[in-house]
Amino acid sequence: MRILHVTSHLDVGGVARHVVSLARAGVARGHQVAIASSAGALAAEAAAGGVALWDAPLRTSAEFSPQVFTATRRLAARLRREPVDLLHAHTRVGQVAAARLARRLDLPYVVTWHGFFRPNLGRRLWPCTGDLTIAISEPVREHLVRDFGVPASRVRLIPHGLDPTSFETPPEPAAQMAFRTQCGVPSGAPVVGTVARLVRSKGVDQLIRAFTRVRAAVPAAHLLIVGDGDARAGLEAIARAEGQADAVHFAGTLPGTALALSVMDLFVFLPAEQEGFGLALLEAMASGRPIVSVRRGGGAAWVLDRDGIGPLVEPADVGALAQRLTEWLRDPAAAQAAGRRAHDVVTRRYTFTQMADAVDSVYRELAGTRVS
Repeated sequence: MRILHVTSHLDVGGVARHVVSLARAGVARGHQVAIASSAGALAAEAAAGGVALWDAPLRTSAEFSPQVFTATRRLAARLRREPVDLLHAHTRVGQVAAARLARRLDLPYVVTWHGFFRPNLGRRLWPCTGDLTIAISEPVREHLVRDFGVPASRVRLIPHGLDPTSFETPPEPAAQMAFRTQCGVPSGAPVVGTVARLVRSKGVDQLIRAFTRVRAAVPAAHLLIVGDGDARAGLEAIARAEGQADAVHFAGTLPGTALALSVMDLFVFLPAEQEGFGLALLEAMASGRPIVSVRRGGGAAWVLDRDGIGPLVEPADVGALAQRLTEWLRDPAAAQAAGRRAHDVVTRRYTFTQMADAVDSVYRELAGTRVS
């Protein structure tokens, strides 16, 4: 089958990593796969997996930007030379481009909704929900049916997945020690950590303020923040203002999270309001980390509540977050038991193979006799 994924860019992030992983899995399954995007840091990883890269100027958040129409014209010309069996759109601008291409070239297309979106005028007039729509969590599925009027018969629930084996074997102690040293985390210090884009919507500032209370109860604790973004300078200023500059460590963006997760005693998941699931949550679960999450976005609560994996605290409740973290730092046996439960849930429900099988089924259902 010939498949073209359409997305904004391939910069490091949850959606881009999902697209690259899914595209590479498609190649491994014998499909011819390409990604149309504005490229980015993950482009080399995609190419190394045999995925063709099609340049399309989609690096914009404006769904009706001239860039989207330029990308559509460019992709239409290439698709006439190199036809595909179906389109798979990710991100809003990817949906708009795919909808135009599907209509112009009579192609089937599927859309993955990676989160929650306001039903604004543009989305009402041009929903671009595809011939079939993939929702990455039950709350997202309900959102599509309730707020966008997508017929339930056209929605397929396919949660994200990953390969847990890549997180199950702890890195060598020497590598862990070198990473601690690089980040400034003392040997043996208990570590509270998170992996998140450093943007306002994630609430990393609240975690830093909660950590001040944690450290008052557990003075040896340190906070490790993996990720980068526009809010980093402001967050560093908050850590200084809280008197925690010596104990709050910013690791920046990393090529992988397994090493960082391996040194964390507790993981804090900070979903954005529009986040429908969160790959960082699955990675922490696969690593067997005890997890405390903020109840925001819907996806994390759906994953954690249904299996009793870990506590959730309400947004902006700094005191409750600090209390939960302190309790588990003081009771490592209970925390480790929760981490084992989280790992077991990943291996049963959220493997990459399960996800890729389900997406392949959607492709077959959608393409039908068009498959060649």
